[in-house]
Amino acid sequence: MNSEQKDFFAKYPYIPKKFIAIDVETTGLNAGVDKIIEVAAIKFDLLSNEHLVFEELINPGFTVSSLITNITGITNAMLEGKESFLEIAQDLHEFIGDLPLVAYNAQFDKNFLFNEFSLANLELTNPFHCPMNLSKQAFTLPNYKLATVAKHCNVPLDGAHRAKADAIAAGRVFMCAATTLGHINEISPKKLSAKSSGANHKDYPPNELGKHYGQTIVFTGELSISRAEAFEAAAKVGLAIKSSVSKKTNYLIIGEQNENIVGASGISSKQIKAESLIDDGIDIQILDEDEFMTVAEE
Repeated sequence: MNSEQKDFFAKYPYIPKKFIAIDVETTGLNAGVDKIIEVAAIKFDLLSNEHLVFEELINPGFTVSSLITNITGITNAMLEGKESFLEIAQDLHEFIGDLPLVAYNAQFDKNFLFNEFSLANLELTNPFHCPMNLSKQAFTLPNYKLATVAKHCNVPLDGAHRAKADAIAAGRVFMCAATTLGHINEISPKKLSAKSSGANHKDYPPNELGKHYGQTIVFTGELSISRAEAFEAAAKVGLAIKSSVSKKTNYLIIGEQNENIVGASGISSKQIKAESLIDDGIDIQILDEDEFMTVAEE
């Protein structure tokens, strides 16, 4: 350890000298149904500065939707002939070892990794750190999407929504937020109730000139932006905001769920109903916040 490293760790003793920044791309949002199609794990070694990389495309065993291809750039042709998660699980597990894991919006990656490893009879007991939660404490930003926080921290993010690029950015944002805060203790931001949010969807009528006029949208869970901001963005592009999912729903936007409300599955009743309707042939698109913002910016 050179003098510069000694000074750094003396100033920031709570930052692990080694950690794994990890990211997964998936076929959807439900860890109990959807599968991982790409995983990247970056071994941040702050002593040697040799950051080893584990990166694999993974065949989920079924066709990937065009929506996921549009978001990630990962096509079915790219996955053809690739190994399943079961086949790469042992190698990934050994690469991770017992190091702490860092993942942006960690609960999402954690749910998928726990599920996939359990199918391979492997346990994942490593502690997780979430740079998104830390960033919410450290910075005041218009939203806490990885791209927004990375830009604030002067972290390059080339190839967003691909696992390696997102994992590297997550690791660097983790260090930026941690050095700003002076700790890595995750204190979840206070969740606003529907009453205290001050946003009533009826106060945001759809813009008749908007591109999506005539379509409807429903929100579930907490986003990095306020409900008022989400409602305003949806209404601006013509979307009619509804409080419940029905056969007339076009979009369901999934935010971070409170397990005290929805249970350990992390799946809300709105999502369950939407997936049931999709199974019945109803065309409902289930999107995360980043995907919603893409629709809202069209």
